[in-house]
Amino acid sequence: MANTVNTQLPVHPDDLLFFNEVATVMRKVAKQYELPLRSIKGFPMPASGMADRLGDCDGRGDIRLVLRCTVNGEWCENPMSPQEVWDTAAHELAHLRHLNHGDDFMEFWDEMKEAIKNHTQNHTDKILRKLVKLKAQAQSEAKIGNAEAAETFAAMVNSMMLKYELSSLDVEYARVQAEDPVVEIKVDFGVYKIRPQKTRIAWQEQLASIVAKSHLCAWFLRPRSNDIWFAGTKSHATVAEYVYGTLVPIVDKLADKEYYDYLAMVQRRDGSSKAAHGYRPSWISAFIHRLDERFEEAKRKTIVEECGEGNTKTGLMRLEGAMVKVRRYCDDKFAGRPTAASVHGKSTFHAAGHADGRKAADSIAIGRKGVNPSNVKGHLS
Repeated sequence: MANTVNTQLPVHPDDLLFFNEVATVMRKVAKQYELPLRSIKGFPMPASGMADRLGDCDGRGDIRLVLRCTVNGEWCENPMSPQEVWDTAAHELAHLRHLNHGDDFMEFWDEMKEAIKNHTQNHTDKILRKLVKLKAQAQSEAKIGNAEAAETFAAMVNSMMLKYELSSLDVEYARVQAEDPVVEIKVDFGVYKIRPQKTRIAWQEQLASIVAKSHLCAWFLRPRSNDIWFAGTKSHATVAEYVYGTLVPIVDKLADKEYYDYLAMVQRRDGSSKAAHGYRPSWISAFIHRLDERFEEAKRKTIVEECGEGNTKTGLMRLEGAMVKVRRYCDDKFAGRPTAASVHGKSTFHAAGHADGRKAADSIAIGRKGVNPSNVKGHLS
């Protein structure tokens, strides 16, 4: 069904705010990459031409974007999807450097998409902060019995969520994040009975890396030691510290027990210990790798449960939003400082150690709050 708004306008009035948002981001990206952008205008493309182009760019640096098509000179009822518009914006910006569609263009188009995404994330954060405030005002008015004002604020929230394609889960997540600042938590070796070392330990750093990733944190270390810190929102960093602190002694003790059991078996069988060489490092490596897989499986399951099977992209975007907050914190704290190179352990592969390590990792109970050590105590007797 068409909408009889004057199509002499390059942009439908309902699309003007979104057009201004897109144009602002495009100008910022063009400035960042020193692209010769001269102007950005709307373009009321007839629906019959949609298959041909959703925007265009000329050699002078003038870009036109389609936000809503027309049929017989009248605006269509529905605009283009925001993602189509953003992708077209990136496409036309890429043409400011490459006027063809060759490999260099395709590579730069991907780079423009990423640059736009980085800028729009900042804008989405601002919208979510505003929605959190509006929702709080609605709840406050409802508590004091002002139903009319509460409904007004609630209507504003619903309208903005529809406009920016956000859900109530997005708003609630933003509220929690606003109340949950980024903190640093050092792993308390005394509490978890982890032996301090005056050298870095490769497998412990590998374990810290997967625990940090799985719990939306960054991690860092003290040079010439095995001290580990986690940086993240307080709720995430607290769980990460607990999971890592619990796992280190479990891995250490289980690896020893499994190794000595295997060593005794091969000595009885072969009369020598040669066949056991490399078992322990392979066991630890496989254990940690399998644990990483299980953390990822648990994360996907949680996203599906909270967002639905067909809406996992939204859940992943919320997780990425949490990590953006942590990255900003780390960038501010460590700007200009050198980063430590990775330390690598022995790469010896032992088939039995690998298989037994993966099997042991499957026995660890992994939940939303971390690792449950009660499920592995039987292995440590």
